[in-house]
Amino acid sequence: MLLPPQTPAHPTVLDAPELDPVNRLNLTLEALRRAYDEWDECQRIADDIDPELDPDALENARRNIRAAYRRWDEIADRAQAQSESLRRKTLELPTSPEFVAAYEHTLAQLKGQFREGGPHYDLLCERVAGLHVRLKQMETSGRSYSAAEHSQLNGQLLSYINQLQKYTEAMKSESISRESQQVAEAILGLVQKHVAVTYPEMWNLIMHDVRGALEAARAA
Repeated sequence: MLLPPQTPAHPTVLDAPELDPVNRLNLTLEALRRAYDEWDECQRIADDIDPELDPDALENARRNIRAAYRRWDEIADRAQAQSESLRRKTLELPTSPEFVAAYEHTLAQLKGQFREGGPHYDLLCERVAGLHVRLKQMETSGRSYSAAEHSQLNGQLLSYINQLQKYTEAMKSESISRESQQVAEAILGLVQKHVAVTYPEMWNLIMHDVRGALEAARAA
């Protein structure tokens, strides 16, 4: 019996060597060397032009120098960004057992504390645990990182923590409101039992005042 072909875990196009970060960086560095050679050649040509005999050619050569420098500078920025990205992946080891364990431990603690919050709590807990571990990876990796990068991640972490706290406060408030309503209903039941039949007008006044107080509380 022939088995159906197995679907790869991810599209095979993602295995293309051109997408490998190391290969991409090597290609960018090769382009950077070529751009530098072009820039150097443009300067050599300009140096060989007599400004008095051929000023137009010299001006054109200088434009070529500026254009070659811009190309070199653009490729240099790209190489710097790619090398920094590769350095992060190499140093921070996002799949290391240590940090996986730290993530799972933090997530378990958060879900234990916010276990009654619903699916949105689970998502927030995952984000808090992930950012917490991400900051730990960054701080212990040994790589240099900017204050802005660290501050941005810290800001995101605090934002998610604040969201968890707001949801918690809202749930506590809702729980207190339910308990208060139950107490009020029990009290009204006792009052109705002893007042409604004997003093119907007083009972109506009490219900009117209670209804007004509840509506005011909802409006607030």
